[in-house]
Amino acid sequence: MKRALFLVAVLISSAAAFGAEQTHRYVVAMRTQRGAGGARTINGVDLPGRTVEELRNLDAYVADLTEAEAAQLRKDPDVKYVEHEIRFDALGTTATHAPTAELHPLDAQVTPYGISMVHAPDVWTVEKGDGINVVVIDTGVDYTHPELKDAYKGGFNAITKTTDPKDDNEHGTHVSGTIVAADNNLGVVGVAPKANLWAVKVLNASGSGTNTNIASGINWVISKKAEVGGNWIINMSLGQCTDVSVDPEQCSATPSITVRDACQHAADAGILIFAAAGNESTASHAATVAYPAAFSSVTAVAAIDSNQAVAVFSDQGPEIAVSAPGVGVFSTVPVGAGAYSEVKSGSKSDDAFAVVGSAKGTLAGKYVYCGLGATAGDFPASVKGNIALIQRGTATFNVKTKNALAAGATAVVIYNCSITATPSTCTNTSLGWTLIGKLADNVTDNPADLNFGWPVTVGISYDDGEALRKAATDSSITVTNIVDDYDTLSGTSMACPHAVGVAALVWGADPAASATDVKNAMYNTSHDLGTTGRDSVFGFGLLDAFSAAKALAPSKFGSPVTPATTVPGRRIIRRGH
Repeated sequence: MKRALFLVAVLISSAAAFGAEQTHRYVVAMRTQRGAGGARTINGVDLPGRTVEELRNLDAYVADLTEAEAAQLRKDPDVKYVEHEIRFDALGTTATHAPTAELHPLDAQVTPYGISMVHAPDVWTVEKGDGINVVVIDTGVDYTHPELKDAYKGGFNAITKTTDPKDDNEHGTHVSGTIVAADNNLGVVGVAPKANLWAVKVLNASGSGTNTNIASGINWVISKKAEVGGNWIINMSLGQCTDVSVDPEQCSATPSITVRDACQHAADAGILIFAAAGNESTASHAATVAYPAAFSSVTAVAAIDSNQAVAVFSDQGPEIAVSAPGVGVFSTVPVGAGAYSEVKSGSKSDDAFAVVGSAKGTLAGKYVYCGLGATAGDFPASVKGNIALIQRGTATFNVKTKNALAAGATAVVIYNCSITATPSTCTNTSLGWTLIGKLADNVTDNPADLNFGWPVTVGISYDDGEALRKAATDSSITVTNIVDDYDTLSGTSMACPHAVGVAALVWGADPAASATDVKNAMYNTSHDLGTTGRDSVFGFGLLDAFSAAKALAPSKFGSPVTPATTVPGRRIIRRGH
């Protein structure tokens, strides 16, 4: 071991002296297991301009090396492998419409449909994940969020090597809320609202990181478990970039040995690890399970919708272990990062989305129907000082809105076109996610066209728009587009934290159980959704927190309770990545 470390030191200091070759980030794993003892050093050699990070729990370190130095180390018998930096990304999320039965958090606390679907509330009469440590390895977390601040116990930033894992992306905060959002009569509630939340930031503001970041983060988790004690669960809603055409330097078709070994070290330390299966499938093509979910030490989680059908994007393969809700998942985002939009007429509230460029605020007043709003002639004089109701089609959203402003409108409501209307992109009557302005009608050759001082401008469905159009003259509406702290997203990234929350509840029922006991209880009590037994689409099936917890700790639970249901109310629409 010391000979190999000395060799690294000499190579690094030599290259630094000559400054001739470019360095890259590598993981160097050693064959020799470390015993208890003093800190490892690089033999006290000064390494100007170089960075070496020891990953003590992984018998490895991360260093800036030239290609020649990496090649030389690979020949050393004490070196297990040398792996270059490989890119990992937050698994893509899709902003979606919330299930019909959910309320907006301004009205009351919501129990998102997925929380009820995995029967979490049925466990809460006994415990809520009390004392179980959950680590979200992701983009970080907004630990100031009112839903998360009490659960948050600390964290690590593997990018900056500090103890501040503040989320600058939204992904990690959304994942965290599904697991531990507080039961506090505000916003949403998570699967295991009394679990401890730890955050490890391994992905940057763009949602990208590396194998070196993940290894560093897992190394930290193993150390923290040894320091704090207790039961620990990791959530990784991220995946390796395997498409070399995307990034020839950092994407790799070969799974990262570093992340594989790091996960195995964590599992050997008694830590449960769950990862999202990936979102690359389509209706005509089933993509293989992403890494790290495909590693044997990790539990791969597939996504299903509110009807318990597999999500079209959910990756498939023999590695899939369980399924959980991943479509239209309502959860937390960093404070002020979300948006909420609606159109209210009397006591009726219509779901809406904010058109890209829309101002924030709430405006009330009479509305005037303005046809397609494509030309000045579409706008009656009566629209001045009132709200313009415009049907989608013919012209872009920004053209319609500019015309409305020129006519003196105070706000704009654009409703979807019918299936027979033009342009051809208008193919359904719902508030389809693909119909958002920036993806369809707001396409423009000049981005500056979007920066003209938009009023509050929202979109609604065809049916809701037609109802307004046919209403009595002089009717009034209230149009809202405000900043919010919640969002509805879809992806296996959203399914994974449901599984982690269930694991926290199950472990909370019997803290003396092993990680394997918890995992087996979850597998054995899942509701089969596909081919009998474990299959490549749903794994063992939909998780059931109550049944798994009762299987592990029967003395704490009586007769089966009636399955929980979603909270009645109205839909919400959310913005996302």
